[in-house]
Amino acid sequence: MSSAFSALGADSTAAEIEAALLAAPYHRWLGLRVHAFGPEGIELRATVAPEWLNNDEGGVVHGGIIAALLDIAADWALLSRGIAPSPTIDQTVHYLRAAAGEELVVTGVVRKPGRAVSVAEATLTSDGREVAVSRASYATAG
Repeated sequence: MSSAFSALGADSTAAEIEAALLAAPYHRWLGLRVHAFGPEGIELRATVAPEWLNNDEGGVVHGGIIAALLDIAADWALLSRGIAPSPTIDQTVHYLRAAAGEELVVTGVVRKPGRAVSVAEATLTSDGREVAVSRASYATAG
Protein backbone atom coordinates (compact mmCIF):
# COMPACT_ATOMS: atom_id res chain seq x y z
CA MET A 1 0.00 0.00 0.00
CA SER A 2 1.34 3.47 -0.80
CA SER A 3 2.53 5.58 2.11
CA ALA A 4 -0.33 8.07 1.69
CA PHE A 5 -2.78 5.27 2.43
CA SER A 6 -0.68 3.11 4.76
CA ALA A 7 -2.76 4.09 7.79
CA LEU A 8 -6.00 3.14 6.02
CA GLY A 9 -7.43 -0.34 5.64
CA ALA A 10 -10.38 -2.60 6.35
CA ASP A 11 -10.47 -1.45 9.99
CA SER A 12 -10.66 2.26 9.09
CA THR A 13 -13.77 4.25 9.90
CA ALA A 14 -15.99 5.86 7.31
CA ALA A 15 -14.83 9.26 8.60
CA GLU A 16 -11.16 8.35 8.09
CA ILE A 17 -11.84 7.12 4.57
CA GLU A 18 -13.87 10.25 3.79
CA ALA A 19 -11.05 12.54 4.96
CA ALA A 20 -8.61 10.77 2.61
CA LEU A 21 -11.13 10.70 -0.25
CA LEU A 22 -11.78 14.43 0.01
CA ALA A 23 -8.09 15.24 -0.32
CA ALA A 24 -8.75 15.15 -4.09
CA PRO A 25 -10.28 18.37 -5.51
CA TYR A 26 -12.47 16.41 -7.96
CA HIS A 27 -13.95 14.35 -5.14
CA ARG A 28 -14.66 17.53 -3.17
CA TRP A 29 -16.33 19.08 -6.25
CA LEU A 30 -18.54 15.99 -6.51
CA GLY A 31 -19.49 16.49 -2.86
CA LEU A 32 -18.85 12.86 -1.99
CA ARG A 33 -19.73 11.52 1.42
CA VAL A 34 -18.70 8.13 2.77
CA HIS A 35 -21.86 6.64 4.22
CA ALA A 36 -20.41 3.22 5.09
CA PHE A 37 -17.07 1.42 4.90
CA GLY A 38 -16.04 -2.04 6.00
CA PRO A 39 -14.71 -5.41 4.86
CA GLU A 40 -17.61 -5.73 2.41
CA GLY A 41 -16.71 -2.51 0.57
CA ILE A 42 -17.77 1.12 0.51
CA GLU A 43 -20.94 3.16 0.09
CA LEU A 44 -20.67 6.73 -1.17
CA ARG A 45 -23.42 9.31 -1.50
CA ALA A 46 -23.61 12.49 -3.52
CA THR A 47 -26.27 15.16 -3.92
CA VAL A 48 -27.02 15.87 -7.57
CA ALA A 49 -25.76 19.30 -8.64
CA PRO A 50 -27.32 21.34 -11.48
CA GLU A 51 -24.00 21.16 -13.37
CA TRP A 52 -24.39 17.38 -13.64
CA LEU A 53 -27.66 17.50 -15.60
CA ASN A 54 -28.02 17.02 -19.34
CA ASN A 55 -30.22 20.14 -19.60
CA ASP A 56 -31.77 22.93 -17.55
CA GLU A 57 -35.32 21.59 -17.86
CA GLY A 58 -35.24 18.86 -15.24
CA GLY A 59 -32.80 16.71 -17.13
CA VAL A 60 -31.12 13.59 -15.94
CA VAL A 61 -27.59 13.14 -14.64
CA HIS A 62 -24.94 12.99 -17.37
CA GLY A 63 -23.48 9.54 -17.97
CA GLY A 64 -19.94 10.82 -17.47
CA ILE A 65 -20.72 11.77 -13.87
CA ILE A 66 -22.27 8.34 -13.32
CA ALA A 67 -19.21 6.58 -14.76
CA ALA A 68 -16.90 8.67 -12.57
CA LEU A 69 -18.87 7.86 -9.42
CA LEU A 70 -18.83 4.15 -10.25
CA ASP A 71 -15.07 4.26 -10.84
CA ILE A 72 -14.39 6.10 -7.58
CA ALA A 73 -16.50 3.69 -5.51
CA ALA A 74 -14.93 0.59 -7.03
CA ASP A 75 -11.42 2.03 -6.69
CA TRP A 76 -11.88 3.09 -3.06
CA ALA A 77 -13.44 -0.27 -2.21
CA LEU A 78 -9.90 -1.65 -2.65
CA LEU A 79 -9.07 -0.20 0.77
CA SER A 80 -11.42 -2.77 2.29
CA ARG A 81 -8.83 -5.36 1.24
CA GLY A 82 -5.80 -3.32 2.30
CA ILE A 83 -5.04 -2.12 -1.25
CA ALA A 84 -4.58 1.59 -1.92
CA PRO A 85 -6.80 3.25 -4.55
CA SER A 86 -5.01 2.61 -7.83
CA PRO A 87 -4.97 3.69 -11.49
CA THR A 88 -7.88 2.37 -13.53
CA ILE A 89 -6.83 -0.02 -16.30
CA ASP A 90 -10.29 -0.43 -17.80
CA GLN A 91 -13.91 0.06 -16.86
CA THR A 92 -17.15 -1.22 -18.34
CA VAL A 93 -20.36 0.62 -17.49
CA HIS A 94 -23.87 -0.64 -18.11
CA TYR A 95 -26.49 2.11 -17.93
CA LEU A 96 -29.85 0.66 -16.91
CA ARG A 97 -32.02 3.75 -16.61
CA ALA A 98 -31.80 7.52 -16.18
CA ALA A 99 -30.72 8.99 -12.85
CA ALA A 100 -33.26 11.63 -12.03
CA GLY A 101 -33.27 11.68 -8.22
CA GLU A 102 -31.73 14.24 -5.89
CA GLU A 103 -29.21 11.87 -4.29
CA LEU A 104 -27.05 9.18 -5.83
CA VAL A 105 -25.87 6.19 -3.81
CA VAL A 106 -22.94 4.20 -5.14
CA THR A 107 -21.53 1.04 -3.61
CA GLY A 108 -18.21 -0.56 -4.45
CA VAL A 109 -17.03 -4.12 -3.75
CA VAL A 110 -13.81 -5.94 -4.53
CA ARG A 111 -14.25 -9.07 -6.64
CA LYS A 112 -10.59 -10.10 -6.98
CA PRO A 113 -7.80 -8.48 -5.00
CA GLY A 114 -4.42 -8.95 -6.61
CA ARG A 115 -0.79 -7.93 -6.29
CA ALA A 116 -0.62 -6.62 -9.87
CA VAL A 117 -4.25 -6.19 -10.93
CA SER A 118 -7.42 -6.07 -8.84
CA VAL A 119 -11.03 -6.21 -10.04
CA ALA A 120 -13.87 -4.33 -8.36
CA GLU A 121 -17.51 -3.64 -9.14
CA ALA A 122 -19.86 -0.79 -8.34
CA THR A 123 -23.60 -0.15 -8.44
CA LEU A 124 -25.25 3.28 -8.57
CA THR A 125 -28.82 3.85 -7.43
CA SER A 126 -31.16 6.82 -7.50
CA ASP A 127 -34.50 6.90 -5.67
CA GLY A 128 -33.90 3.28 -4.66
CA ARG A 129 -33.60 2.05 -8.26
CA GLU A 130 -30.48 0.69 -9.95
CA VAL A 131 -29.23 3.19 -12.51
CA ALA A 132 -25.89 1.71 -13.59
CA VAL A 133 -23.40 -1.03 -12.79
CA SER A 134 -19.72 -1.33 -13.62
CA ARG A 135 -16.72 -3.61 -13.40
CA ALA A 136 -13.19 -2.24 -13.51
CA SER A 137 -9.59 -3.41 -13.27
CA TYR A 138 -7.01 -1.47 -11.25
CA ALA A 139 -3.20 -1.51 -11.50
CA THR A 140 -2.42 -2.44 -7.91
CA ALA A 141 1.29 -3.25 -8.45
CA GLY A 142 3.77 -0.75 -7.31
